Amino acid sequence: EPGIGVRFDDVVFRHAGAETDAVGPVSVTLPSGSITALVGPTGAGKSTMADLAAGLVAPTSGAIAITDGPRSIVFQEAFLLAGTVRDNIEFGDQLDDDEIWEALRIAAAETFVGGLPAQLDTVVGERGVSLSGGQRQRVALARALVRRPSLLILDDTTSALDPATESTVLDNMRTALASTTVLLIASRPSTIALADDVVFLSAGAMTGHGTHDELLRTHAEYRQLVEAFEADREGAR
Repeated sequence: EPGIGVRFDDVVFRHAGAETDAVGPVSVTLPSGSITALVGPTGAGKSTMADLAAGLVAPTSGAIAITDGPRSIVFQEAFLLAGTVRDNIEFGDQLDDDEIWEALRIAAAETFVGGLPAQLDTVVGERGVSLSGGQRQRVALARALVRRPSLLILDDTTSALDPATESTVLDNMRTALASTTVLLIASRPSTIALADDVVFLSAGAMTGHGTHDELLRTHAEYRQLVEAFEADREGAR
């Protein structure tokens, strides 16, 4: 029986001075080691819910229980320092090479870093200019993974990766970080389908919670949104 990764008990969040709640009330338990996709239209409260889980903001009312241990959040825009790959993963800590390479392996970054001129000691340039968007994203992900967080929040983080790489990364995380609870904000159907379950938010309220397939079958608004995401992807090609 897995423990609790994150539990929301009647959580409401309202911005100071706002007339309506941004999120809530939400009650949901995400088991330890599970991967949950947070899905909803723009402005539905996904980032706010992620910030609540990360402890970046406190609920206006209700309570959040989180498994003990470090929490990491990786944003869609990967932030890299103007140092080496190693600097960007250590981020001020002293880590041994084996730990760093293992985190890079999980993040599907081992091959490209291995091919860099000085490998871990390659300078990536201001904001990581010498790396592609997907490479920057994977280095930022390795930085979070090397800390073996008990809770990992990915805010549309894997959208810069191709679906096959993304699938590899999530599979790697399942096996190498089996006790890490992952909350991923996702808008790509292939990403959503990789999660164990889906929390669907609409105007701040959780209107659906189940597997991707269950919600496609039973939740009309969810199905419409996923079909719109698919159409966006087709149109962007």
